[in-house]
Amino acid sequence: MTEERPVQAKECYEHHMLLKGQLDRINHFLFGDPEHPDELTITAKVNLMFNVLLEIKRWAIGAVFTFAGCLIFLGSHFAKMDSIAAKLDEHIRQTNTSISQTNSTVESIDRRLTTVEEVIYKRGNK
Repeated sequence: MTEERPVQAKECYEHHMLLKGQLDRINHFLFGDPEHPDELTITAKVNLMFNVLLEIKRWAIGAVFTFAGCLIFLGSHFAKMDSIAAKLDEHIRQTNTSISQTNSTVESIDRRLTTVEEVIYKRGNK
């Protein structure tokens, strides 16, 4: 029985050292290797990606609000254009009415003038 203990202790020591090596590798992977300080750790990479995603989110939110503002701006201008078009249509309608009234007045005056000319011509020929 005494012979088994040193073998078991040796196996435990080897297993302990294997686990310690794996823990060191995990520690170096997550938080940096002192022998290779120029390499980025996984936590630094994740933080960098997270910051990039936050920046993309900010840009996306800004783009949405900018787009909404443009739509509101264009909508107000289209409403103004509709209002101006309605006013122009009303002005054109009034102008056409005025022109037709003027034409009927001119025709009435022309008929009167023709009648007056006929009366004057008949008096002058007698």
